Parts: sequence; C-alpha cells; structure tokens
Amino acid sequence: MLGLTLAGCDSSTRSSSYKVTCNIDTKLHHDSATLLVLEEEYGQLRVCGAAHGKGGTFTFTGQTDRPKAALIRWDNDSTHPFYFILEQGNTSISIEPGKWTITGSPQNTAYMRYINHRDAIINASVATWQEYLNMAADSSLKHEDEMLMVRQDSLLNDSLQRITVEHINRGDAVGRIIRQRYGSQLDQEHMRQLK
Repeated sequence: MLGLTLAGCDSSTRSSSYKVTCNIDTKLHHDSATLLVLEEEYGQLRVCGAAHGKGGTFTFTGQTDRPKAALIRWDNDSTHPFYFILEQGNTSISIEPGKWTITGSPQNTAYMRYINHRDAIINASVATWQEYLNMAADSSLKHEDEMLMVRQDSLLNDSLQRITVEHINRGDAVGRIIRQRYGSQLDQEHMRQLK
C-alpha cells in the first residue's frame, strides 16, 4: 500500500486545496497511477502527479481554481482511464473489479447519479433483449411481443440519449466529462440538441 503526496495542479492564489484518495482492489494489479486534468482552454490533458507502488492506495493533493474533468491513468495505459471531477475538498475513490464509487464532492455525486441511471437503463435494455432471445429460442415469441420489446428498447435508448444530452448541457465539469466519455454515442437527433 502506498500513499504519496504530489505537487498541485494550480498555483493560482484563487485556488483551493484538493485531496484525492484512490483505493484499488489488489486484484486489479496496478503498480502506478497518473493524475491528469483536461485543460479546456487548450483541449489538452495536463499531468498533475504520479504515484508508484504495489496497488492499494494512491493519494494526490494539490490546488485547483475550479472543478475540472480529470482522469487517472493506470500503469501508463491510456486505453482504460478512470474519469472523475477534480474539485476542492476530499474526494474518495474506491475501485473493485466491476464496481467503483466516488464520494466526498458535489459534482462527483452528480456524476455518479448519471452513471447509476445510465447503468440501470442499459441493464433494462439488456434484460429486454435477453427475454426476446429466450422467447425466440423456445418458440413462444409472438409478433405483438416482438413489437412491444422493440418499442421498449427504443424508449430505453431514447431515455439514455436524453439524460446524456441533459447532463452535457449542464455546461459544468460533469457535462464535460460526460461529453468526453459518451458524447460520440449520441444519435444525430440528440446531437443537434447539444448546446
């Protein structure tokens, strides 16, 4: 287990302190972590600190002038970063295989609500299609059942697209992180609703 304090991201006098503590299940075998923030003015990621160890706990501290979209990259692997909002105060991140939580900051709470809502919609869609496949396999699928399931899936997809647009249009760090992660999954109709 390693706790490492790192230099801040912002030296501005308007800045406020942050502390991000990330506890990782040792089954994930991460030896290093790098904290990066999205500098929107330049459209680039900026490194704010790095920590090395044998899994366990990684701690990042510093200063930030406002909430920012951020990510933690593991073992220099850019393909599976962990996204969150870097903001003043204490933020705790817990990561286990197939499950993660963020607590301690208002915008991360809003981001987690979106993720949980998104997951519930996706799970309902998967359940709909699993029921469809089961009924097709046992020959109990009727035309009206099929039409009902297609309509239900369409409504679920529309709901997912709608909540994504609503959150992106917030215009805050939550919206920016959702745009970065899920904006490309919007269909043309919902893409046009973005501000």
